[in-house]
Amino acid sequence: MSDEPYVRIQVEYRGRLGVEVGLFVAVDHLRREGRLSAEHEARWLDLDDWFLANLPNPDFYADGNSIGAVTWFKLPIRPEMERLVDEVSGILTAYGVAHQRVTSSDPGTIVYEDEFQVGVVPYQRGEQTPLPEGVVMAPSSPGSKRAVAASPIRHVLLDADGVLQELPGGWYLAMEPYLGERSREFLHRTWKDELPMLAGQGDYLPVLAATLREFGVEVPVGEVYDAVWKNIVVVEESLEVVRRLRRNGYGVHLGTNQEAYRGGHMRSALGYDELFDVSCYSHDLGVAKPDPGFFTEAARRIGADVQTVLFVDDTARNVEGARAAGMLAEQWDLTQGHDVLVELLAKHGVSAG
Repeated sequence: MSDEPYVRIQVEYRGRLGVEVGLFVAVDHLRREGRLSAEHEARWLDLDDWFLANLPNPDFYADGNSIGAVTWFKLPIRPEMERLVDEVSGILTAYGVAHQRVTSSDPGTIVYEDEFQVGVVPYQRGEQTPLPEGVVMAPSSPGSKRAVAASPIRHVLLDADGVLQELPGGWYLAMEPYLGERSREFLHRTWKDELPMLAGQGDYLPVLAATLREFGVEVPVGEVYDAVWKNIVVVEESLEVVRRLRRNGYGVHLGTNQEAYRGGHMRSALGYDELFDVSCYSHDLGVAKPDPGFFTEAARRIGADVQTVLFVDDTARNVEGARAAGMLAEQWDLTQGHDVLVELLAKHGVSAG
C-alpha cells in the first residue's frame, strides 16, 4: 500500500467547514450560479447521477453533516471511476477554477469508511475564504440535482417564527405570569419599541428593562427575556422539509426579523447556522421585512438573482415586500400543515419530496 493511501481533489477556496471545497461541491457551486453551459450542465448531471448510483453516501450526511466531515478517495481509484473523476475535474478547468490533487496518509479522524472512500473530521480548520467571482457557496446535495436544474427556482428562503418555530401557547400566554391581563398591552408596546433594533439600531435589553419597570415588573430583564423571547420550539416537520430541499439540491436559507439577542440564540442554541446555507437576520442586514431592501440584500448575500429565490413567510405584508423586490413569495404558517407547504413549493416547480 502507498505511504499516502488517500487522495482528495479540491479547489483553493475554503468553505464554511473551514477546509478547501471538494471537487463535486465546487462544480455544483458553478451550477447553482448558472455559470455552466447547457452542455456542461447536462454532462454534470449525468456524472453526478453516476456517482450517486456507484459511490455510497456516507451516513454523516443524514443530519446535514453536523460533525463537519469531508471525504477522501482511497488509492488507487478504480479505473472507470478515475476516468469520470478526471472528467468532473475537467469542468472546473473549463471555467478557470484552480484545483489540485492532495494525498495524505492521515487526513483526519476517520468516522466513515467504505470500499471507495473514507470520511474524516479534519484535525485543523481555517477561516472561510472570500469566494471567487461567480461562485455561490452552498453544499452539494446527496440527491439528484436534475429537479432543481430544471426549475427556475434554485433557492428557498424561509421565515422563522410561524414557519420553522413557535412559542408554546403564544406570546400573550408566555407573558401572563409577569403581567396578567396587561400582557397584550405590554407586548404591543415593546414590539413597537423593538422596531429599530430589528434593523440593527440600538440595544433591545435596556429598552425592554425600562418598559418592564414602567409596567411594575420587578423580575430581572434577563429572566423575563429567557422565559419569553427564548421560549422557542423548533418544529421537526419544518426541519424535515428543509432537509428534503437540501437533499434535492436547492439552496435553503433563513430570512427572519430578529434583534441581536434573539438572533444570536437562534444561531447558536437552535443550530440554525448549521442547518441553513445562508442565514439572513434583519439586525445583521440592517433592514427589516417588509422593506423590499431586506430581500434585495438577502439575495445578494445568497449570491443569487432575486428571481431564482422563493420566499415563504406567515405574514402577508412580508410576502408583499418580497414580491415588490422581484422575488417569488408565498404565505404559509404552521397551522396550515406541511402538506400544504409542500404543495405551495411544488406550484413553483420546487420538489420537497
